[in-house]
Amino acid sequence: MKKTIIFFCLFFTFCLNAKVLKVVGPLEIKGLEPTKAGYIYSRLQIAENLMTIDNNGEIKANLAKSWDVSKDGLTWSFKLRDDVIFHDGSKFNANIVSFNLNREELLKKSILRYLPLEKIYAENTNTLIVKLKTPFIALPSYFVHYSTVILAKSSFDEKGKVKKVIGTGAFEIANITIPIAIKVKRFDNWWNGKAKVENISYTSVSKNETRALMMKTHQSDIAFSLLPISLKSLKRDSHLNTETVTIFRTRKLKVNSGSEFLSDKRVRHAISYALDRKGISKVILHNESLAATQMLPPSMPLWHNKDIEPLKQDITKAKALLKEAGWIKAKDGFVYKDNKKFAIDLITYSNWPELPMIATAVQSQLKEIGIDLKVSITNSSEVVRRHKDNSLQLALISKNFTLVPNAIAALLQDYGKKGGSWGAMNWESKEMIETLELLKKEDNPQLYYKITKILQEDLPTIPLTWSDLAVVYSKHLKGLKVDPFEISYNLSDVSFK
Repeated sequence: MKKTIIFFCLFFTFCLNAKVLKVVGPLEIKGLEPTKAGYIYSRLQIAENLMTIDNNGEIKANLAKSWDVSKDGLTWSFKLRDDVIFHDGSKFNANIVSFNLNREELLKKSILRYLPLEKIYAENTNTLIVKLKTPFIALPSYFVHYSTVILAKSSFDEKGKVKKVIGTGAFEIANITIPIAIKVKRFDNWWNGKAKVENISYTSVSKNETRALMMKTHQSDIAFSLLPISLKSLKRDSHLNTETVTIFRTRKLKVNSGSEFLSDKRVRHAISYALDRKGISKVILHNESLAATQMLPPSMPLWHNKDIEPLKQDITKAKALLKEAGWIKAKDGFVYKDNKKFAIDLITYSNWPELPMIATAVQSQLKEIGIDLKVSITNSSEVVRRHKDNSLQLALISKNFTLVPNAIAALLQDYGKKGGSWGAMNWESKEMIETLELLKKEDNPQLYYKITKILQEDLPTIPLTWSDLAVVYSKHLKGLKVDPFEISYNLSDVSFK
């Protein structure tokens, strides 16, 4: 209740100025550190990366203006822009980039920890050198990830911890209240032009119904990530536009393959066969085509494997697999093995508003094959915590495969050695690890298909649905471009009519 009151007070305080662009979304501001909350600073164009991507998903220069690599693939050279300044007026150069990328927090907790880094250093004012221990052809794409945004030296204390976020982007922070609100103002010395709006407020609103209500009552100009059930009524509002784009995100069950209940591959397949993906997609998402037949969606054609058997519902096969694995149905309708009931916990979170509803559907569908599933709605951070302390059994999560615009990054992070917080848990495949190692050095579609085949056969995580992103915005705005890669909100292009 207290948090709700604070939120509304902040929201209305921010919006006293009629020219404030008011934005609401489900994502919380989890702190100042880019490894924890860089996704907010990147989306709001406060802080920027060396690299970015174009509308087709191709890597292009950003704060770096060009790059090349040595013949042995071990030395990468990035030429930096010389016309960039930070919000505090300090000059952007290779030394500050080197400082950012060599921070202990970044090397241990960011996406960079998955790279075979030997050394990152400034060769001169405008040249950054990245030396690798082994070749890694996808390196530039890692510098698109939100955890690698570049901040001014004054952003850090004497220990290298972030004390404030001072970037190079179109907007600078005017006020921030973690974890629910941030207000930014236009940075008139942005190297890439000048944003069209002067002030923006972003407010984290976890409940879909509240975001929808704020659009209906015109308390917000833009709302991200709305459920289809809300879109239906909002589309009838003559003051609003709606846009839905396909994004590179999969909703999946994260599985503890070390659990006594889930270590048997037959059980994981039984759970998969029990799931009515088409029903979930049709009823909850209002789009049956989002039913996931494999992990990676058709929108990623290089990784979507048409040669593997698609995932589908088959209750008879699900029950047979459970029986084969030693789980026998009792009079109460649930299955038992060695006098132990198949009862497990599933956690999920409401940052993505559809997840709790999908979890309830999964609970009902698993009950049909004799599995007693308890669902708990918690925070997304609980997924990470329970992965680390090994207390997680099942989690329903939403995973973006293009925050680094090369799926190899997400796959290495999630299905490499020891798995990952948003991927496999207590599951390891020698064949997968060897294939991922090969992909570090060569871009080979046959290896892509090999990986997708392993994921389909072993089910270290169980795909449920693919995703789209629904955005609602006021008709008094123009210039909004919805980013299917979920890297930026592109608010610098938005203006009032």
